[in-house]
Amino acid sequence: MSDRKFWVLTVALVLIIVFCTKGTVMSMGDKQCTEENHYYRELEQEYVRYARECLREQGLDNCGVMLTRVTNGDGSREYTMQVHHRRLKRMEGSDKSALQDILSQAEFGQETCTFRYEL
Repeated sequence: MSDRKFWVLTVALVLIIVFCTKGTVMSMGDKQCTEENHYYRELEQEYVRYARECLREQGLDNCGVMLTRVTNGDGSREYTMQVHHRRLKRMEGSDKSALQDILSQAEFGQETCTFRYEL
């Protein structure tokens, strides 16, 4: 009977060690993901500040700028920038295209990021 208790206790301790180790490894993976998200968040905020400044220089003061992100399973990111301003509705396609070119010059140069604009 004592031998059986020993093996039951041994198996229980091994299972506890395995679960604790798994939790530690998963926690380290979450930390890397959190650091990556923080890095991209800073890039996104800086890009929005730059976009607002460029739009202000083009005479589009107080316009609404919204940057949305979709993160795919492979880690790639798709960004959509929406700009809202009364004058944009009256702009011709060539002027909008020139404005889009100005905004695209500041895209953060990550291979895994794509940008789309809605003006």
